[in-house]
Amino acid sequence: MQADLRRPSKGDRTRRRLLDAAAALLARDGPAGVSLSGIAEAAGLQTGSIYFHFGSKDELIATVLEEGLRESLRHLDDALQPHPAGDAGARLWAAVRAHLDALVELSDYAAVVLTMPEPDSDASVATYRSLMQRYRSRWTELVEDAQRSGAVAAGPEARLVRDLLFGAMNAVAGTRRRPGRTPADCAAAVRELLAGPLGPPPGG
Repeated sequence: MQADLRRPSKGDRTRRRLLDAAAALLARDGPAGVSLSGIAEAAGLQTGSIYFHFGSKDELIATVLEEGLRESLRHLDDALQPHPAGDAGARLWAAVRAHLDALVELSDYAAVVLTMPEPDSDASVATYRSLMQRYRSRWTELVEDAQRSGAVAAGPEARLVRDLLFGAMNAVAGTRRRPGRTPADCAAAVRELLAGPLGPPPGG
């Protein structure tokens, strides 16, 4: 049986528990307020277990950042797949929904990516920058295509439109923990806000 069809191994599951625990604590307390012992306790593991998977706290944090970016890219790819390249407006709107969904589904990972500086080590920062550049470039292309098709205004620079969209959508992560306001509520509000400049989502 091929490796990608196998169930996750015990080691894979342990690694995921550590990443999830680290993401939750980093989103809540920031890197200065997080220790390896705290991460291990939150994951229900011994501190020594971390070193079977990560060489240091910095490596674990860098992996959380990378995981958040990789999953965001996966959300984007999955959302764009049903929409043909010629339907630029539908593709941009699908990307908006994918980004918002990622902020909700990957809430802790998303908060870490949005609030933490890039990793310190050369290897980690290179991977982080590559993933971040890939995500931003995909969005720039989507905006440029939408501008050429007339789906959005062609005047503003595509990267500026992209960053304005990011700013509006990323507010979901900043407001998701307010009392009485769920991530889904925030996502719905941002979708409604963006319906003006982008036009209504295709199909209603």
